[in-house]
Amino acid sequence: MKSQKKRHTSPRGQKPLDTLAKRRANNRERQPRGVRPRGRPISDSVDRALAKAALEEFVARGYHAMSMESIATRAGVSKVSLYRRWSSKLAVTTEVFRFLRGSIHVEDHGSLEADIRFLLEQSIGSKDAKSAPKILMRTMGEISGDPELLASYRAHLLNPRIEQLRALVERARVRKELRPDLPTDLACAMITGPLFLYYLALLAEAEVDLPRDLVAQLTRVILAGIAK
Repeated sequence: MKSQKKRHTSPRGQKPLDTLAKRRANNRERQPRGVRPRGRPISDSVDRALAKAALEEFVARGYHAMSMESIATRAGVSKVSLYRRWSSKLAVTTEVFRFLRGSIHVEDHGSLEADIRFLLEQSIGSKDAKSAPKILMRTMGEISGDPELLASYRAHLLNPRIEQLRALVERARVRKELRPDLPTDLACAMITGPLFLYYLALLAEAEVDLPRDLVAQLTRVILAGIAK
């Protein structure tokens, strides 16, 4: 007699064990690499809320005085939730720098004049204009004595902002709107210089006589120095 191979069976109503094993293996092969494991996903909106709370702590206390606990308390979350996203105070502050980088957009509006006006309106005419000087001064004070924080600021906020301004200036050069003898970085300094003075005046509550149409007048002055 021919011997019959024994087949592994499961109780009535269930799939054979070997069939289930093959199905699970096929599912694993079809799953794309890099897929996050099941569980509650990390929300971008929560990340932004935490970065905003960290920014408020940074401005109020400073980098060295703030802590993961104080950030979590201000955000109304547990420290576990914070550590789930960022491993250290430096990592949180790096996210703050990225958050600030995205707060100002240097877009192409078709001409050098329109580009400069749009940039000034974001910086001077926005609802965040009064908080920007505090952020700037706090950042300058904190990075001066901390090489790691300085490196993070340079990589994630300063250099990207400089590249945005260079792109603005180079677009104007291609359109032949810029003085041909003017170096790119000097043109960038002439655009941003008035903004720093404006921020300092706001922060120090200095008595300065600024016109109501400040954006329009600054745009004209800057163009007089860098445009053809």
